Amino acid sequence: MQKRLFTVREANELLPFLSSRVRDVRLVHRELLAHCASAPSSQDITLRGGTLVPPRYVALLTNLQCLLEDIRARGCHLKDLDSGLVDFPTLWEGREVYLCWKLGEPSVGYWHEIEAGFAGRRSLEVEPEN
Repeated sequence: MQKRLFTVREANELLPFLSSRVRDVRLVHRELLAHCASAPSSQDITLRGGTLVPPRYVALLTNLQCLLEDIRARGCHLKDLDSGLVDFPTLWEGREVYLCWKLGEPSVGYWHEIEAGFAGRRSLEVEPEN
């Protein structure tokens, strides 16, 4: 799959979709963590006839995988589940950087160098406009 490069406008147009998907990913992830916390002991597994995981767990994993693939297929990078952090590859001054958005923010308002990550976020009002 060819890497997609976004303009600020294109990234902002995806926010309704991303808001919904990221919320869904977070819900499924929390439920998966709850299942992990209550993982069966080896004795429980033996008593259940050797079934390692309950069907609901498998369904949740499948759902999570589909949600993440749906986000990835649009060229976005979900960087952090807890904060709902999403990066969008873009070109600025001949180099690739990331536009940066976090769940709950009204629009894409930040960018950062690829290596800098969230800690290096800078306002789009300062740089790059595309």
